[in-house]
Amino acid sequence: MSIASNETSTEHPVDRDFVADYTVERGNGPMVGGDNTFKVAIFGANVSTGQGGLNFADNTIKLGNWGEVQHLAQKADRYGLDGFIPIARWQGLAGPDRPWGRQFETFTWAAGLAAVTQNIQIIATCNVQFINPVMGAKMVTTIDHISGGRMGLNVTAGYFKPEYDIFGVELPEHDVRYELADEWIEIAERLWANEEQEFDFDGKFFNLKGAQAHPKPVQSPRPMVMSAGSSPAGQEFAFKHANVLFASVASVEHSGELTPKIRQKADAAGREDLGLWAGAHIIVKDTEKEARAYADYVTESTDWESALRYREIIRSGTQSFNWDEYKQSEDYKRDESVRAFGRAALMPITGTPEMVVEELQKLQASGITGICTGLVDYDEGLDRLHEQVFPLMREAGLRA
Repeated sequence: MSIASNETSTEHPVDRDFVADYTVERGNGPMVGGDNTFKVAIFGANVSTGQGGLNFADNTIKLGNWGEVQHLAQKADRYGLDGFIPIARWQGLAGPDRPWGRQFETFTWAAGLAAVTQNIQIIATCNVQFINPVMGAKMVTTIDHISGGRMGLNVTAGYFKPEYDIFGVELPEHDVRYELADEWIEIAERLWANEEQEFDFDGKFFNLKGAQAHPKPVQSPRPMVMSAGSSPAGQEFAFKHANVLFASVASVEHSGELTPKIRQKADAAGREDLGLWAGAHIIVKDTEKEARAYADYVTESTDWESALRYREIIRSGTQSFNWDEYKQSEDYKRDESVRAFGRAALMPITGTPEMVVEELQKLQASGITGICTGLVDYDEGLDRLHEQVFPLMREAGLRA
Protein backbone atom coordinates (compact mmCIF):
# COMPACT_ATOMS: atom_id res chain seq x y z
CA MET A 1 0.00 0.00 0.00
CA SER A 2 1.33 3.43 -0.87
CA ILE A 3 0.13 6.57 0.83
CA ALA A 4 1.58 8.95 -1.73
CA SER A 5 1.64 9.08 -5.49
CA ASN A 6 4.92 8.29 -7.21
CA GLU A 7 3.91 10.08 -10.40
CA THR A 8 6.45 12.58 -11.64
CA SER A 9 4.22 15.58 -10.88
CA THR A 10 5.74 18.81 -9.58
CA GLU A 11 2.51 19.81 -7.85
CA HIS A 12 2.37 19.77 -4.05
CA PRO A 13 -0.08 17.43 -2.31
CA VAL A 14 -3.45 19.00 -1.62
CA ASP A 15 -3.19 18.41 2.13
CA ARG A 16 0.09 20.08 3.03
CA ASP A 17 -0.51 19.53 6.75
CA PHE A 18 -0.69 15.73 6.46
CA VAL A 19 1.98 13.94 8.53
CA ALA A 20 2.93 10.48 7.26
CA ASP A 21 4.58 9.13 10.42
CA TYR A 22 3.36 5.61 11.36
CA THR A 23 0.57 5.51 8.78
CA VAL A 24 1.39 2.12 7.18
CA GLU A 25 1.45 -1.20 9.04
CA ARG A 26 4.75 -2.97 8.43
CA GLY A 27 2.97 -6.32 8.59
CA ASN A 28 1.06 -5.45 5.41
CA GLY A 29 4.25 -4.92 3.41
CA PRO A 30 5.03 -7.25 0.50
CA MET A 31 8.05 -8.99 2.05
CA VAL A 32 6.57 -9.43 5.52
CA GLY A 33 2.83 -9.74 4.85
CA GLY A 34 0.92 -9.48 1.63
CA ASP A 35 -1.05 -12.16 -0.16
CA ASN A 36 1.81 -14.26 -1.55
CA THR A 37 2.58 -17.26 0.64
CA PHE A 38 5.98 -17.68 -1.06
CA LYS A 39 7.85 -14.44 -1.70
CA VAL A 40 10.15 -13.69 -4.63
CA ALA A 41 12.61 -10.78 -4.61
CA ILE A 42 15.20 -9.70 -7.15
CA PHE A 43 18.76 -9.72 -5.82
CA GLY A 44 21.86 -7.76 -6.74
CA ALA A 45 20.72 -5.38 -9.48
CA ASN A 46 23.07 -2.66 -8.24
CA VAL A 47 26.38 -4.12 -9.43
CA SER A 48 27.62 -5.07 -12.88
CA THR A 49 26.56 -8.66 -13.77
CA GLY A 50 24.51 -8.65 -10.54
CA GLN A 51 23.84 -11.83 -8.59
CA GLY A 52 23.64 -13.57 -11.93
CA GLY A 53 27.22 -14.33 -11.01
CA LEU A 54 30.83 -13.61 -11.82
CA ASN A 55 30.67 -14.30 -15.52
CA PHE A 56 31.07 -12.76 -18.97
CA ALA A 57 27.76 -14.08 -20.32
CA ASP A 58 25.78 -11.96 -22.75
CA ASN A 59 23.06 -9.56 -21.58
CA THR A 60 24.10 -9.26 -17.96
CA ILE A 61 23.71 -5.97 -16.08
CA LYS A 62 26.29 -3.50 -17.39
CA LEU A 63 25.51 -0.70 -14.91
CA GLY A 64 26.24 1.73 -17.71
CA ASN A 65 23.45 4.14 -16.78
CA TRP A 66 20.66 4.62 -14.26
CA GLY A 67 17.92 3.89 -16.79
CA GLU A 68 19.03 0.24 -16.95
CA VAL A 69 18.35 -0.29 -13.24
CA GLN A 70 15.20 1.82 -13.19
CA HIS A 71 13.80 -0.24 -16.07
CA LEU A 72 14.38 -3.50 -14.17
CA ALA A 73 12.89 -2.17 -10.93
CA GLN A 74 9.79 -0.86 -12.67
CA LYS A 75 9.35 -4.14 -14.55
CA ALA A 76 9.69 -6.11 -11.27
CA ASP A 77 7.19 -3.74 -9.66
CA ARG A 78 4.74 -4.14 -12.55
CA TYR A 79 5.07 -7.93 -12.45
CA GLY A 80 4.22 -8.09 -8.75
CA LEU A 81 7.54 -9.20 -7.30
CA ASP A 82 7.86 -8.71 -3.57
CA GLY A 83 11.26 -7.07 -3.15
CA PHE A 84 14.25 -5.46 -4.85
CA ILE A 85 17.40 -6.12 -2.83
CA PRO A 86 20.96 -4.87 -3.50
CA ILE A 87 24.31 -6.26 -2.38
CA ALA A 88 26.71 -3.94 -0.56
CA ARG A 89 29.90 -3.90 -2.63
CA TRP A 90 32.56 -1.20 -2.65
CA GLN A 91 35.06 -2.76 -5.04
CA GLY A 92 35.30 -5.30 -7.81
CA LEU A 93 37.30 -8.47 -7.45
CA ALA A 94 39.54 -8.10 -10.50
CA GLY A 95 39.04 -4.60 -11.89
CA PRO A 96 36.29 -2.19 -12.98
CA ASP A 97 35.81 -3.84 -16.37
CA ARG A 98 35.11 -7.24 -14.77
CA PRO A 99 32.05 -8.67 -13.00
CA TRP A 100 31.04 -6.64 -9.92
CA GLY A 101 33.55 -4.00 -11.01
CA ARG A 102 30.89 -1.27 -11.03
CA GLN A 103 28.66 -0.71 -8.00
CA PHE A 104 25.87 1.66 -7.01
CA GLU A 105 25.73 2.60 -3.32
CA THR A 106 22.62 1.04 -1.83
CA PHE A 107 20.87 3.86 0.10
CA THR A 108 20.93 6.35 -2.77
CA TRP A 109 20.05 3.48 -5.14
CA ALA A 110 17.03 2.67 -2.96
CA ALA A 111 15.93 6.30 -2.77
CA GLY A 112 16.01 6.63 -6.54
CA LEU A 113 13.97 3.46 -7.05
CA ALA A 114 11.52 4.29 -4.26
CA ALA A 115 10.47 7.37 -6.21
CA VAL A 116 9.70 5.51 -9.46
CA THR A 117 7.95 2.34 -8.17
CA GLN A 118 4.56 1.80 -6.59
CA ASN A 119 4.26 -1.47 -4.66
CA ILE A 120 7.51 -3.42 -4.43
CA GLN A 121 9.58 -3.44 -1.21
CA ILE A 122 12.76 -1.43 -1.74
CA ILE A 123 15.78 -2.48 0.33
CA ALA A 124 19.11 -0.88 1.21
CA THR A 125 21.92 -3.19 2.31
CA CYS A 126 24.12 -1.71 5.03
CA ASN A 127 27.44 -2.83 6.48
CA VAL A 128 26.88 -1.33 9.90
CA GLN A 129 30.57 -0.68 10.59
CA PHE A 130 30.81 1.74 7.66
CA ILE A 131 27.80 3.96 8.45
CA ASN A 132 26.94 5.76 11.69
CA PRO A 133 23.64 4.45 13.12
CA VAL A 134 22.11 7.94 13.37
CA MET A 135 22.87 8.55 9.70
CA GLY A 136 21.64 5.08 8.75
CA ALA A 137 18.38 5.39 10.68
CA LYS A 138 17.75 8.83 9.19
CA MET A 139 18.35 7.59 5.63
CA VAL A 140 15.99 4.66 6.16
CA THR A 141 13.26 7.01 7.42
CA THR A 142 13.73 9.39 4.50
CA ILE A 143 13.41 6.58 1.95
CA ASP A 144 10.43 5.22 3.86
CA HIS A 145 8.72 8.58 3.25
CA ILE A 146 9.77 8.68 -0.40
CA SER A 147 8.34 5.18 -0.94
CA GLY A 148 5.17 5.61 1.10
CA GLY A 149 6.15 2.95 3.63
CA ARG A 150 7.94 0.38 1.44
CA MET A 151 11.50 0.75 2.74
CA GLY A 152 13.47 -2.12 4.22
CA LEU A 153 16.97 -2.48 5.64
CA ASN A 154 19.23 -5.46 5.02
CA VAL A 155 21.70 -5.42 7.93
CA THR A 156 25.06 -7.05 7.37
CA ALA A 157 27.72 -7.33 10.06
CA GLY A 158 30.41 -7.48 7.37
CA TYR A 159 32.99 -10.02 6.28
CA PHE A 160 34.80 -8.67 3.19
CA LYS A 161 38.24 -7.60 4.42
CA PRO A 162 39.40 -5.71 1.28
CA GLU A 163 36.48 -3.32 1.74
CA TYR A 164 37.35 -2.78 5.39
CA ASP A 165 40.79 -1.81 4.11
CA ILE A 166 39.17 0.77 1.80
CA PHE A 167 37.49 2.41 4.80
CA GLY A 168 40.62 2.16 6.93
CA VAL A 169 39.00 0.09 9.67
CA GLU A 170 39.90 -3.27 11.12
CA LEU A 171 37.79 -6.36 10.46
CA PRO A 172 36.75 -7.50 13.97
CA GLU A 173 36.31 -11.10 15.02
CA HIS A 174 33.09 -12.68 13.80
CA ASP A 175 31.02 -12.50 16.99
CA VAL A 176 32.31 -9.00 17.79
CA ARG A 177 30.88 -7.84 14.47
CA TYR A 178 27.45 -8.98 15.64
CA GLU A 179 27.91 -7.24 19.00
CA LEU A 180 28.49 -4.03 17.03
CA ALA A 181 25.48 -4.74 14.81
CA ASP A 182 23.34 -5.27 17.91
CA GLU A 183 24.27 -1.83 19.26
CA TRP A 184 23.76 -0.25 15.83
CA ILE A 185 20.24 -1.57 15.36
CA GLU A 186 19.31 -0.83 18.99
CA ILE A 187 20.18 2.82 18.34
CA ALA A 188 18.24 2.81 15.07
CA GLU A 189 15.19 1.24 16.73
CA ARG A 190 15.23 3.90 19.45
CA LEU A 191 15.52 6.65 16.84
CA TRP A 192 12.55 5.18 14.96
CA ALA A 193 10.48 4.86 18.15
CA ASN A 194 7.99 7.46 19.27
CA GLU A 195 8.67 7.51 23.02
CA GLU A 196 11.86 9.55 23.15
CA GLN A 197 12.59 13.08 22.01
CA GLU A 198 16.32 12.48 22.46
CA PHE A 199 18.63 10.11 24.31
CA ASP A 200 22.26 9.46 25.19
CA PHE A 201 23.86 6.14 24.37
CA ASP A 202 27.04 4.88 26.06
CA GLY A 203 27.99 1.57 24.48
CA LYS A 204 31.01 -0.51 23.64
CA PHE A 205 31.08 0.74 20.04
CA PHE A 206 28.94 3.89 19.92
CA ASN A 207 28.75 6.89 22.26
CA LEU A 208 26.03 9.38 21.44
CA LYS A 209 24.78 12.55 23.11
CA GLY A 210 21.30 13.90 22.50
CA ALA A 211 20.53 11.44 19.68
CA GLN A 212 17.24 12.20 17.95
CA ALA A 213 15.53 11.76 14.59
CA HIS A 214 12.39 13.43 13.26
CA PRO A 215 10.22 12.70 11.34
CA LYS A 216 9.54 9.10 12.25
CA PRO A 217 9.18 6.30 9.70
CA VAL A 218 6.00 5.79 7.73
CA GLN A 219 5.93 2.12 8.76
CA SER A 220 4.58 1.16 12.15
CA PRO A 221 6.10 0.13 14.45
CA ARG A 222 9.33 0.52 12.43
CA PRO A 223 10.69 -0.33 8.96
CA MET A 224 11.23 -3.93 7.89
CA VAL A 225 14.66 -5.41 8.73
CA MET A 226 16.33 -8.47 7.23
CA SER A 227 19.70 -10.03 8.00
CA ALA A 228 21.76 -13.10 7.19
CA GLY A 229 21.95 -15.85 9.78
CA SER A 230 24.32 -18.70 9.04
CA SER A 231 26.23 -18.65 12.33
CA PRO A 232 24.84 -18.88 15.89
CA ALA A 233 25.67 -15.19 16.42
CA GLY A 234 24.00 -14.21 13.15
CA GLN A 235 20.88 -16.22 14.00
CA GLU A 236 20.69 -14.73 17.49
CA PHE A 237 20.85 -11.25 15.96
CA ALA A 238 18.07 -12.11 13.49
CA PHE A 239 15.88 -13.64 16.20
CA LYS A 240 16.21 -10.43 18.20
CA HIS A 241 15.88 -7.79 15.48
CA ALA A 242 14.90 -9.07 12.02
CA ASN A 243 11.63 -9.71 10.24
CA VAL A 244 13.36 -11.86 7.61
CA LEU A 245 16.35 -14.16 8.16
CA PHE A 246 18.41 -14.87 5.05
CA ALA A 247 19.78 -18.42 5.42
CA SER A 248 22.82 -19.76 3.58
CA VAL A 249 21.32 -22.70 1.69
CA ALA A 250 23.55 -24.53 -0.79
CA SER A 251 20.83 -26.53 -2.57
CA VAL A 252 17.17 -27.49 -2.39
CA GLU A 253 18.20 -30.78 -0.75
CA HIS A 254 20.34 -28.89 1.77
CA SER A 255 17.33 -26.78 2.72
CA GLY A 256 15.46 -29.93 3.71
CA GLU A 257 18.15 -30.60 6.32
CA LEU A 258 18.98 -27.05 7.43
CA THR A 259 15.79 -24.99 7.39
CA PRO A 260 13.73 -27.05 9.88
CA LYS A 261 16.54 -26.66 12.43
CA ILE A 262 16.55 -22.86 11.98
CA ARG A 263 12.75 -22.80 12.19
CA GLN A 264 12.87 -24.74 15.45
CA LYS A 265 15.41 -22.32 16.92
CA ALA A 266 13.42 -19.29 15.77
CA ASP A 267 10.20 -20.64 17.25
CA ALA A 268 11.97 -21.45 20.52
CA ALA A 269 13.12 -17.83 20.63
CA GLY A 270 9.51 -16.70 20.32
CA ARG A 271 9.87 -15.74 16.67
CA GLU A 272 7.20 -17.79 14.95
CA ASP A 273 6.63 -14.69 12.78
CA LEU A 274 10.20 -14.66 11.41
CA GLY A 275 10.37 -15.25 7.66
CA LEU A 276 13.10 -17.64 6.48
CA TRP A 277 14.53 -16.81 3.05
CA ALA A 278 17.22 -18.30 0.82
CA GLY A 279 19.22 -17.14 -2.18
CA ALA A 280 18.59 -18.78 -5.56
CA HIS A 281 20.30 -18.58 -8.97
CA ILE A 282 17.38 -19.26 -11.30
CA ILE A 283 17.74 -20.31 -14.93
CA VAL A 284 14.45 -21.13 -16.65
CA LYS A 285 13.99 -22.08 -20.30
CA ASP A 286 11.28 -23.74 -22.36
CA THR A 287 12.92 -27.19 -22.23
CA GLU A 288 15.23 -28.88 -19.77
CA LYS A 289 17.82 -29.34 -22.54
CA GLU A 290 17.85 -25.59 -23.24
CA ALA A 291 18.11 -24.79 -19.53
CA ARG A 292 21.03 -27.17 -18.96
CA ALA A 293 22.82 -25.93 -22.07
CA TYR A 294 22.42 -22.31 -20.96
CA ALA A 295 23.63 -23.15 -17.46
CA ASP A 296 26.71 -24.80 -19.00
CA TYR A 297 27.29 -21.70 -21.13
CA VAL A 298 27.11 -19.46 -18.06
CA THR A 299 29.57 -21.71 -16.21
CA GLU A 300 31.95 -21.71 -19.18
CA SER A 301 31.70 -17.90 -19.18
CA THR A 302 32.79 -17.67 -15.54
CA ASP A 303 35.38 -15.05 -14.65
CA TRP A 304 37.48 -17.72 -12.96
CA GLU A 305 39.97 -15.31 -11.45
CA SER A 306 37.20 -13.31 -9.76
CA ALA A 307 35.48 -16.49 -8.55
CA LEU A 308 38.74 -17.75 -7.03
CA ARG A 309 39.43 -14.41 -5.39
CA TYR A 310 35.94 -14.37 -3.92
CA ARG A 311 36.37 -17.89 -2.52
CA GLU A 312 39.77 -17.10 -1.00
CA ILE A 313 38.50 -13.89 0.60
CA ILE A 314 35.58 -15.78 2.16
CA ARG A 315 37.83 -18.59 3.37
CA SER A 316 40.84 -16.67 4.64
CA GLY A 317 40.10 -12.95 4.35
CA THR A 318 42.90 -12.42 1.81
CA GLN A 319 43.41 -12.46 -1.94
CA SER A 320 46.96 -13.81 -1.57
CA PHE A 321 47.07 -16.61 -4.08
CA ASN A 322 49.01 -17.01 -7.30
CA TRP A 323 46.57 -16.76 -10.19
CA ASP A 324 49.29 -17.60 -12.70
CA GLU A 325 49.84 -20.95 -10.99
CA TYR A 326 46.11 -21.69 -10.78
CA LYS A 327 45.41 -21.03 -14.43
CA GLN A 328 48.09 -23.43 -15.66
CA SER A 329 46.15 -26.59 -14.77
CA GLU A 330 42.52 -25.44 -15.05
CA ASP A 331 41.63 -27.93 -12.29
CA TYR A 332 39.74 -25.11 -10.62
CA LYS A 333 37.11 -25.29 -13.37
CA ARG A 334 36.06 -28.68 -12.01
CA ASP A 335 36.06 -27.49 -8.39
CA GLU A 336 32.42 -27.17 -7.34
CA SER A 337 33.29 -24.59 -4.68
CA VAL A 338 34.77 -22.30 -7.35
CA ARG A 339 31.82 -22.94 -9.67
CA ALA A 340 29.47 -22.03 -6.80
CA PHE A 341 31.24 -18.73 -6.20
CA GLY A 342 30.99 -18.10 -9.93
CA ARG A 343 27.20 -18.05 -9.47
CA ALA A 344 27.56 -15.75 -6.44
CA ALA A 345 27.23 -18.63 -3.94
CA LEU A 346 23.51 -18.96 -4.61
CA MET A 347 21.71 -22.31 -4.83
CA PRO A 348 21.12 -23.34 -8.46
CA ILE A 349 17.56 -23.86 -9.67
CA THR A 350 17.61 -24.79 -13.35
CA GLY A 351 15.02 -26.20 -15.71
CA THR A 352 11.61 -25.70 -17.26
CA PRO A 353 8.98 -23.54 -15.53
CA GLU A 354 7.43 -26.73 -14.14
CA MET A 355 10.79 -27.92 -12.79
CA VAL A 356 11.52 -24.55 -11.19
CA VAL A 357 8.13 -24.45 -9.43
CA GLU A 358 8.61 -28.01 -8.21
CA GLU A 359 11.90 -26.96 -6.58
CA LEU A 360 10.23 -23.91 -5.02
CA GLN A 361 7.54 -26.17 -3.58
CA LYS A 362 10.25 -28.28 -1.97
CA LEU A 363 11.80 -25.16 -0.48
CA GLN A 364 8.46 -24.09 0.93
CA ALA A 365 7.91 -27.57 2.38
CA SER A 366 11.28 -27.30 4.15
CA GLY A 367 10.22 -24.01 5.78
CA ILE A 368 11.57 -21.41 3.37
CA THR A 369 9.08 -18.56 2.91
CA GLY A 370 10.82 -16.57 0.18
CA ILE A 371 13.83 -16.32 -2.13
CA CYS A 372 16.18 -13.58 -3.25
CA THR A 373 16.95 -14.55 -6.82
CA GLY A 374 19.89 -13.63 -8.99
CA LEU A 375 19.34 -13.76 -12.75
CA VAL A 376 21.91 -13.84 -15.52
CA ASP A 377 19.86 -11.86 -18.05
CA TYR A 378 17.62 -9.92 -15.65
CA ASP A 379 15.42 -8.56 -18.41
CA GLU A 380 14.59 -11.93 -19.96
CA GLY A 381 14.57 -13.60 -16.54
CA LEU A 382 11.91 -11.24 -15.20
CA ASP A 383 9.75 -11.85 -18.27
CA ARG A 384 10.01 -15.61 -17.81
CA LEU A 385 9.14 -15.36 -14.12
CA HIS A 386 6.08 -13.28 -14.96
CA GLU A 387 4.89 -15.20 -18.00
CA GLN A 388 5.89 -18.79 -17.21
CA VAL A 389 6.75 -19.31 -13.54
CA PHE A 390 4.27 -17.15 -11.61
CA PRO A 391 1.16 -18.65 -13.27
CA LEU A 392 2.31 -22.12 -12.17
CA MET A 393 3.13 -20.80 -8.69
CA ARG A 394 -0.42 -19.46 -8.46
CA GLU A 395 -1.79 -22.85 -9.46
CA ALA A 396 0.37 -24.44 -6.76
CA GLY A 397 -0.88 -22.00 -4.12
CA LEU A 398 2.49 -20.26 -3.73
CA ARG A 399 1.33 -16.87 -4.99
CA ALA A 400 -1.93 -14.96 -4.97
